[in-house]
Amino acid sequence: MPSGTPLSPVNFVNKSDNMGGLATTNKFSIQITPPTNFSTSFQPEMWSFLCHKADLPAAAMQTTEDRIYGIETLKPYGITYEPATLSFYNTNDFYPRSFWEDWLDFIQPFKTRNMNYYDHFTGEAKIYHYTDWSEDPSPDNANYFAHLREIWPLSMSEIELSWEGDELMTFDVQLQYKYWTRKKTDHGTWAGKDSDEALKESGRMKGQSGR
Repeated sequence: MPSGTPLSPVNFVNKSDNMGGLATTNKFSIQITPPTNFSTSFQPEMWSFLCHKADLPAAAMQTTEDRIYGIETLKPYGITYEPATLSFYNTNDFYPRSFWEDWLDFIQPFKTRNMNYYDHFTGEAKIYHYTDWSEDPSPDNANYFAHLREIWPLSMSEIELSWEGDELMTFDVQLQYKYWTRKKTDHGTWAGKDSDEALKESGRMKGQSGR
């Protein structure tokens, strides 16, 4: 099919199925690895499941305008990484928020204001994505994950309390990092997605997406 030719719905689904099907945003998990020398009673494995929103990291090129005998040309000279935001539900024991408060205090203690060394206060984070049909959304079954290197909490949002409602308590944390890497696996491909068994299991019709 020539490039630019409109796709029929069936061709659209078939072509996207060949790349594992269209991805959705609702199945993910995170893994936080704090700094080696950082001590806290609120370890991430206790509350990381309370992360209800996460940003896969972005990247952008820094540019400058170069003009030599004519039209200005925009040229890149470096890459930048924007902070990634994680959103958490809080608990009555304040485990998630207390962890990030402790990490911020580890970077620069609130009382002494003596800044810690960079190599001492950075950790790592992994954000895992899973397919719609993943029955065991655990890191071993992720179809993609982003590995954020040398992370540290850039900011933690306030929590507004109010008598006007009983909404769940949430807060955001922005993670700064040096760079990130990615890893893809074959878990994103619906194995035998058009076999009789796979169609029966998924409830799809021939040629429909494996979601």
